[in-house]
Amino acid sequence: MDEKKKTIIESTFYLFQKYGIKSVSMDDIARELGMSKKTLYQYISDKTELVENCMNFAKEKIESYLSVFYDYSKNAIEQHLAAKELIEKDRVVVNPTLIFDLNKYYPGILQDLNEFKKKAIYEAHVSNIDHGKKGGYFNEDLNSHVIARMMVSYHIFTFDPANRLFSESEIKDESIIFEVYKYHFRGICTPKGLEVVIQLFCPNKNK
Repeated sequence: MDEKKKTIIESTFYLFQKYGIKSVSMDDIARELGMSKKTLYQYISDKTELVENCMNFAKEKIESYLSVFYDYSKNAIEQHLAAKELIEKDRVVVNPTLIFDLNKYYPGILQDLNEFKKKAIYEAHVSNIDHGKKGGYFNEDLNSHVIARMMVSYHIFTFDPANRLFSESEIKDESIIFEVYKYHFRGICTPKGLEVVIQLFCPNKNK
């Protein structure tokens, strides 16, 4: 893809993240990018194409977060820490307005994104759980496919501010994230695994 088009897509993605889709016009995007709308249309045919490209960019970001679960040079718990650090570094939090606009004006694009997320998250966590069982960090009797589906629910529902289970500020709260990790690891880890969890995630906390 042309580098200029990549810049347009990435910048627009963050505008949509901040303001939603409906309230961001092509004029707003051109102004943000410091170009004329005529120049913008040399790279993008219409807003629908731009939304599609932005959601494809979102898929790439999801893949980058989940890629650590296929890095077998790390143990299964180190993989979780690496994913956590990648997400914190990026600080992308889904604006409920973006999801509302996708659902109302681009339902097909939203459905495609959600199906992609579910499949990618599921497969990454199956890999992680199997890796953890082989390394002796996770209990051998775990059903990897069931636990992976539960992890999909964390990503898709629990930490989606649109569902109002947690607010945007709470999703960024390290203590809340710690509680979720603690809940997950205590349910699946062997004593060996819990020792690594304490070392990596909560060195100053007791089990």
